[in-house]
Amino acid sequence: MNIKAGGFLAGLLTASLLWSAVCAGESTAPQGEKLPLYEYGIVGLAARVPHYSGSDEYQTYAFPIPYFVYRGEILKADKEGVRGIFWRYKQFETDISLAGNPPAGDDTVRKGMADLNAIFEVGPALNYYFFEYGERDSFFFQATLRAAFSVDFSSGLEIEHQGYVSDLSFIFRDSRIFREQKIRFHVSTGVRFADAAMNSYFYEVSQADVTPNRGYYQAEGGYGGLQVSGSITKELTPNFSVSCYGRWINIDGAVYADSPLVSIHNNYIAGAMLVWKFGESESREP
Repeated sequence: MNIKAGGFLAGLLTASLLWSAVCAGESTAPQGEKLPLYEYGIVGLAARVPHYSGSDEYQTYAFPIPYFVYRGEILKADKEGVRGIFWRYKQFETDISLAGNPPAGDDTVRKGMADLNAIFEVGPALNYYFFEYGERDSFFFQATLRAAFSVDFSSGLEIEHQGYVSDLSFIFRDSRIFREQKIRFHVSTGVRFADAAMNSYFYEVSQADVTPNRGYYQAEGGYGGLQVSGSITKELTPNFSVSCYGRWINIDGAVYADSPLVSIHNNYIAGAMLVWKFGESESREP
């Protein structure tokens, strides 16, 4: 991709959100023993992601990023985001949902069109826990609503609202089944929806961008596809762990599936990371 430097920096910022999906380096502990109140370290991340859902072109990112985990009674900051700061009642809990998409340019199907800037998404999430063993073991339904913003550094910081995205997901995470092997994993599946403005950002073709091979297209809001994800983390030593992550995205039946900017209906995201924990608190979680 030929992406201007500022856009590339925005891409790194957005792609760094992938480390949360690949499973942050939380400590493992014998069942019943509480985890440290906080821990910190650095993550070496490598991820291969499509330019956008429906694109047949991919970009690979590899870089280090810092991480910090905090497990307070009211505030929790970990691989699931910032949690418990709004409301919690019985099996319900609210938190903050984060997501993003790296920038893209010079795609074959988008040739001659404006580059896509990095997208940063943020908004509330509502979780319903079917059961909850603890921080590392739970099964829950999550509904999110995020506002999406494009980020561009080419002529100073420019942030522009692009629309809204919603995910409905079932998430299962476990550290018990393979506890003796010091392995934990998560699996999740869900569907995505987006409004017309968000889908237009990726899939609309204006009259000015029409070519003999690319027809006019006006995007609509609605169903945006199915996603199935999974990750596995192995603790090598108390301070080092390795993780791998995968996601399958299928857009059959999506409202934008017939856009001329859609080349394929199945995409895959793959990532791996090495977590090095520098330190942790002597105090334990509440």
